[in-house]
Amino acid sequence: MNKIKSILVFLFLGITHLAFSQTAPDRYWVQFSDKNDSPYTLSNPSEYLSERAIEKRNRFHIAIQENDLPINPNYISEVLDIGDVSLINKSKWFNAITIKLTDTLLLDDLLDLPFVNHIKSVAQYQLDKPLPSINDKVFSIETWTDYGYSYPQIKLHSGQLLHELGFNGEGINIGVFDAGFSKVDVLPVFENLRNDHRIIDTRDFTDNAESVYAFSTHGRNVLSIMGAYQKDSLIGSAYMANYYLFVTEENSFENIIEEDNWVAAAEYADSIGIDIINTSLGYSTFDDPLQNHSYSDMNGNTTRITIAMNIAASKGIIPVTSAGNSGNNSWHYITAPGDCIDCLTIGAVDTTGAIASFSSFGPSFDGRVKPDVVSVGWHTAYAKSDSTITFGNGTSYSSPLLAGLTACLWQAFPAKTNFEIMQAIRESAHLYSTPNDSLGYGIPDFWKAYQYLSDFSFSDDTVDVKVFPSPFSQDFNLLIEGIKANDKINVSLYNIEGRLIFDESPYLYDNDKYFVKHYDREIQNLSSGIYIIIIEINSEKHTLQLEKI
Repeated sequence: MNKIKSILVFLFLGITHLAFSQTAPDRYWVQFSDKNDSPYTLSNPSEYLSERAIEKRNRFHIAIQENDLPINPNYISEVLDIGDVSLINKSKWFNAITIKLTDTLLLDDLLDLPFVNHIKSVAQYQLDKPLPSINDKVFSIETWTDYGYSYPQIKLHSGQLLHELGFNGEGINIGVFDAGFSKVDVLPVFENLRNDHRIIDTRDFTDNAESVYAFSTHGRNVLSIMGAYQKDSLIGSAYMANYYLFVTEENSFENIIEEDNWVAAAEYADSIGIDIINTSLGYSTFDDPLQNHSYSDMNGNTTRITIAMNIAASKGIIPVTSAGNSGNNSWHYITAPGDCIDCLTIGAVDTTGAIASFSSFGPSFDGRVKPDVVSVGWHTAYAKSDSTITFGNGTSYSSPLLAGLTACLWQAFPAKTNFEIMQAIRESAHLYSTPNDSLGYGIPDFWKAYQYLSDFSFSDDTVDVKVFPSPFSQDFNLLIEGIKANDKINVSLYNIEGRLIFDESPYLYDNDKYFVKHYDREIQNLSSGIYIIIIEINSEKHTLQLEKI
C-alpha cells in the first residue's frame, strides 16, 4: 500500500487494527481526489439540478460551478465493488461519500484506489446512550387573538403585521433538518399542511431507513413552531409555506457522521430548489473524543457542516441555524454550524426580550458577531404529541420561529437575493449599531425589515398613513404607524360619486405602534375607477385617493 496513504489512514482513524477488533467503528468518510471523466458537465445542468434550482441560479446570477457536478459514479461503483461496502450518503460539494462496512481490512484496499485521497472514521456506536427528555409541563397564559399561545412570540418580531398583509410563507420552500418528525402525519395541528399537500418531500439521510414519522419528537416540535395552524391555539410563523422534512440527526449516538448526513441533505435541498434551511442542531463534542471540535474550529471555515452551510448560501439558500445551548456550561460558545459566515445564527430570549441564560455566546473564533440575531427560545409555544400546546426552551425553538418569519419576508420580496434578505433582518434588529456577544445584533423587527426593503418609510414623530398599491387590481393594504393601543380608528371607503362602500372601526389589540389591515373581501365586486378612503384616527382625518384598474 502507498506509504503516504498508510500514514493518512492511521492519522485519520486514530486507532490500530487491534483497536478495531474491540470497538470497531463501521462508518467512514471517503474523500475523492477529483471529478475526472465524469458523465456530467457544467453545460448541461438539467441532468443534476431541478428546473426551480436552475431558475434560482439564473434569477440571482449564480454561476454553476464544479461543486454542482455530482460525484463520478464510476468512483462510487469501484468503492462498493471492493467487498461488503454499502453507501450511506454522498457529497458533491466535498466530492466524498459516507460508507458502511464491517471488515476494516477493506480500508487498505479502498486506500489503494487511485482516486481515493483519504478515509476518516465518522461513527462509533453507543447504543446505550439515553435519549434527551422533554419537559411537557404546560404553563397557563392569557391569549389575545386567533394566534393563541403563539401570539407573544410572533409579536416580539412584529410578524403578525406581515401575516396581516398576506405574507405567510406561501410559495416558499423550507427544508427542516432534524432527528425525526413523530406523528406529523396524523396530528390535527398539521392538518393544514397535509390537506394542502404542503409536506412536499420526506427523506431519511441517516442509516435508519425508517419513515421520518416513526421516531423523535424534536423535529415535530420544531415544525409546529413554523408550520402549525390550529386557530386559537397555535399558528406557526410560516403556516402557508411548503415543507421538506429531512432526518439528518442520529438518535442513538452523537458522532461526526451526522455532519455528513447534513451535507447530503443540503446538497439534495439545493438540487430541488429549496429556499430556506432550518437547522435546530449543533455540534461540538461527540461520543468519540477524537472527533471533538474546539472553539478555535468555530472560525466559519473548518468544520464540514459549516463549510457546507456557506456553500448552501452561495447557491441562493438562506440557512437559519440555532446558536446552541451552551451559555451555562464550560463550552459557552456557539456550536457548529452556528459559526457559519453566510447564514443567520439564532440565539434565544423570552417574549419580553430578556436573554435566556443557556443561549450560546459569540463571537466566532475569528471575531465575527455571533449570534446574528435572537428570537423566542425560552417558553416557546409548540405542539405536543396530542396536538395540545406546551412550552419548551432552547435555541432549537428560536431558530424555526425566525426561519418562518424569514420565509414571510422573502415572499414579500421575491426579487431580493438571500443575502439582501438576511442583511435586512440584521439591520432591523434593535442592537444593530451596538451588537454584543449574547444578543448579537439583537431582536429583529420584521416590520422594519419590510420597510427597509420597500420604497417607503415612516416618520419617527407623527402618525403616518399609507395605502398601497395604488392603482390596485384586487386588493390593497392600509398601513399606519405611530398609534397607541387605546387610539380609535375608523376606516371608510367611498366611490367618486360619494356612495359608501364600507365603513368599519377595526379593533387595536395589544399594539403600541403599528396598525396593518389587508382589504380584499370588502372590495371584491368593485368596478374600475377612482375611490376615496378616509381614515379617522381619534379626531384627525386622513383622506386619500385610490384607483382600481
